[in-house]
Amino acid sequence: MTLFLALVLAGCGSGIIPIPPGGIPTSPDVPQAPAGKYVTYHAYGDSITAGAGLSDAATQAYPELVGMDRRLVVSNYALNGAQACDVAARQIFAYADRPSLVSPPLFSLLIGTNDVNIKGAGPYEAVFNLCQQAAIAWLAVPSDFKVLANSANVIMTGGGDLDLSNNWNAWQTTGLGSSVSFTITMQHDGPIYAWPLIDDKNPSTYTYSLDGIVLGTGHTQTTPAMSTHNGTTNSLGFLRLPAVSEGRHIVTFTQTSTGSNGISIVGIGSPPAAPLDTLPTVLVGTVPAQMHGGAQFACTSSDAPCLQYIQDIEANVKLFANDNLDVRLFDTRKYMSGTWIEMTDPVHPNARGEIELSHAVEASF
Repeated sequence: MTLFLALVLAGCGSGIIPIPPGGIPTSPDVPQAPAGKYVTYHAYGDSITAGAGLSDAATQAYPELVGMDRRLVVSNYALNGAQACDVAARQIFAYADRPSLVSPPLFSLLIGTNDVNIKGAGPYEAVFNLCQQAAIAWLAVPSDFKVLANSANVIMTGGGDLDLSNNWNAWQTTGLGSSVSFTITMQHDGPIYAWPLIDDKNPSTYTYSLDGIVLGTGHTQTTPAMSTHNGTTNSLGFLRLPAVSEGRHIVTFTQTSTGSNGISIVGIGSPPAAPLDTLPTVLVGTVPAQMHGGAQFACTSSDAPCLQYIQDIEANVKLFANDNLDVRLFDTRKYMSGTWIEMTDPVHPNARGEIELSHAVEASF
């Protein structure tokens, strides 16, 4: 068990994969993407995206294959052992990735394997969903549609300061009753998004209100704690406020707990009234199939836990697609089924499996 867990989190060495009689099965046809929309491609995820276990990840990992096939400039920010709450903290914000309407990148996010294998299905899915929604929304909503904590449309009362660590640029309140208000002018009816920070070590609480009317309460800590294997205890959270009418609105976050270590808000934003060709495209992958034949990990003996996470992922994609954002699902399992000819170990694809994953990505854009 210990050996196999190490392989999941850190990757393992590649091996020689024998070819079965009859050769390697071919993939379904992959439709070609519209030419010219994307120049850059940023890939986020765990060791599967990073290419752990491959002899040459720089040429064999699926993001590199997509980039070579579609002539895209690739930045692969994936990290071994990553879980959903690691993505914003250790990948997106660590590299200050802030998409805009000008030359928006193509993004992919393939996460969940370590969440299901380490935390299991059940209570932790709520934390997974929160962190995945936060990452998807941040990448899918361009900066043109955001009001950030360091912008002119922000008013603070009762004390606070900017948290500049990790490129958060979040406004942190510093006492009971202190608040931060964001003014946003909606050009259409629609929901408002907010990105508060979540922190296992901070028990602060707050209310959030719209135009002076309290809509709900929030907690800086998650239940259960995010506490990822990579050591992340502070990451990006997400709130989706109900649809409002077009016009000017004020969203206020007020600290309701004592102590100088208050709540931290990165900003708010809104999706467009209708789909736009210039929006960033975010491709969100399903949890890849694991090789069956043992009980080392959550899905090597039964697909049930992984399928539960896949339902969460599909719901998250649908949420943002229905909000007119360019968020799409790429179905890893339609192209890679986790057989021994595709895998280096029970979790990591070999070079053949990475080719299959690249087909899954390309089929979605």
